[in-house]
Parts: sequence; structure tokens; C-alpha cells
Amino acid sequence: MKAGIAATVVLIGIAISSTASAQWDTTIQDDIFSGDKKAMLLGNISPSQAVAFDCDSDGLSLAILQEEKWADGRTSSEWKLLIKVDKGEIHRFTVESAKRNNQYTQYVTREKEEILKVLADLREAKSVIQLGLQSEEFDSKWSGTVSVGGSTRETDKFTQACKLK
Repeated sequence: MKAGIAATVVLIGIAISSTASAQWDTTIQDDIFSGDKKAMLLGNISPSQAVAFDCDSDGLSLAILQEEKWADGRTSSEWKLLIKVDKGEIHRFTVESAKRNNQYTQYVTREKEEILKVLADLREAKSVIQLGLQSEEFDSKWSGTVSVGGSTRETDKFTQACKLK
């Protein structure tokens, strides 16, 4: 009896620690416009930054999200986004800065074929996902990383909901 309780406690501890270390999360909802699903796959970079994959009736997108309000009168600008999973190839995107919502600015692309390659790499990720964002116009560079914790499971959920398989 005590062995059964101990095993249960160990399994609960493993489940809680696995969930706590997961850096990826997928949300799935019904899409009223298409009758299918819409989904978002979110990878945490920091408390104020994330990488987001979205799909809905309008298509597929990839964005770096930054917690900051979009200033009135601010115009979009072009940036380069680089993503590398483990020791794989560097995926390169042209992204536009834009308002995501009242709290977040985004750097977004809809380059579907390259986004699909990144999703395939995420599904197989073993150690780290590196991100880079740069602007020649502003002479600015930023880089960050996302843990691979939960990336396989959550990428599978996202690609299934979006019918990308």
C-alpha cells in the first residue's frame, strides 16, 4: 500500500515538474468564420516577450511579441527575423512591426513555406531555439532563446488543429 502511494506521489511530482518547465503552450478555439479551428502556439522568451505562431481562416503567421504599447502615429517598419533550432539551418524572414493588441507590439510574417519548416524543426527540437531580430533602418539587433520544454507536444497540437500535417 505504501509503495503504491509513494509511486503516485512520484508520478504527480514528475507531472507537475514537467508542466512547470514547459515553455510552450497551444490554445485552440473554434473559428466562427471558417467553421474550423484557430490556434496559437506560444513560446516564452521572457516575461515580456514571446514567439507566436497563429492560424485561422486568414492563414498562418509567425511573430515575435514584445510587451509594449503601439504609440499613436507610429508607422510600421521592416525587420529581419532569424530562427535557429538546435544546430539546424537558420530560417530567415522579413517581418513588419505592427500593433498586436493594446498591450503588445509584434514583428510578424506570413511566409508560410518557411514557417512550416520552422514548425517541423520545433517538433524535433532537443536543446535550444535561438531567435534574432534586426533592423538596418534603426541599426538595432536583439537576440533571445526559448527552451524546448514542451515544444514537440505543443507543436503537434498546433499543427493538428491547423490541419498543417
